[in-house]
Parts: sequence; structure tokens; C-alpha cells
Amino acid sequence: MGIDKTSQIQVDLLDIVNNLESQIQHLSLQEPIFGFISPKYIKCGKKNCKCNFNTKDLHGPYFYLRLEPEYKYTKYLGKQVPRTIRERIDIGYTIKDLEKKRSKIIETLTNFEAAI
Repeated sequence: MGIDKTSQIQVDLLDIVNNLESQIQHLSLQEPIFGFISPKYIKCGKKNCKCNFNTKDLHGPYFYLRLEPEYKYTKYLGKQVPRTIRERIDIGYTIKDLEKKRSKIIETLTNFEAAI
């Protein structure tokens, strides 16, 4: 492969990395949430309630937000998940995907430079 073509590939990969970093930075301004929503069905605690006699009659679902790292922290969201929370979680997933792509391209660039 000629030097000009090699240099152009390096420049192209660096442009892609810069583009990904720009996208990540832009999305980070939108207050992303890194976590997921989990539904829970619960017993209410009343002695005569049907939920005490049959697990199919539990109350819910009630939604909780579980945050990284380790998803230990939970925040009660209610019977319906606010749209803004879902959007911010989607942004968090998008950022993680972009970061993975950026890492793979940087690894490819590093391997490419080492092979030259």
C-alpha cells in the first residue's frame, strides 16, 4: 500500500473518531441516564387482599430506575414511566454505543500504525 493511501486511511479514521467524539459531547449535554427501568409487582400488606393468596394477583407493575454502576441504586418512578426518563435512558445507550465504536476505531488505528 502506498504512503499516500496509508496516510489517507489514517486521516479518515481520525476524522471518524473526531466525529464520534463530537456526537458524544453533544449528547452528553442532554443529561443522559445510564441505567434501565425495571417493573416490580408487589404485595400491598393488607391481610385480606387477594395478593396475599395468589402470586398472580400482585399489584403493579410499579417502575423503578436502576442506575449504573452495578445497578444497585433504585429510584421509584411510579405506575407510568415519564417520557423524559425514557428519552434520557435512550441517550445513555446511544452514548455507550458511540463510545464502543470509538474504542474499536482507535484500536484499529493503533494496530494499523503498528503494522506500518
